[in-house]
Amino acid sequence: MAAVLKEDPGKSPNWRYHKNACPYYRERWFPENNLAAGEPIYQVFCMQNTPPVTSEEQEKCLSSRVACWRLSARGAEDQSQPAPKAKTRARSS
Repeated sequence: MAAVLKEDPGKSPNWRYHKNACPYYRERWFPENNLAAGEPIYQVFCMQNTPPVTSEEQEKCLSSRVACWRLSARGAEDQSQPAPKAKTRARSS
């Protein structure tokens, strides 16, 4: 049973962020749900549309306090790639 998203996780007090987690990471808890019946005990939302898929990725989200670890990794990959050379065109007089 998945909970329906009816509110903005970035503005709703029902969605919490962690002091040491990614600034875009939000979660909300459902303490009244029945775990034995397969109902979730919490829901995770990422405001950058890069939610954690595995528990390892969630740990990275919870320990990247300044920025999204995925976006930082992509930026580092982009910086390690050489910049494309600008094409020059010869002018005819």
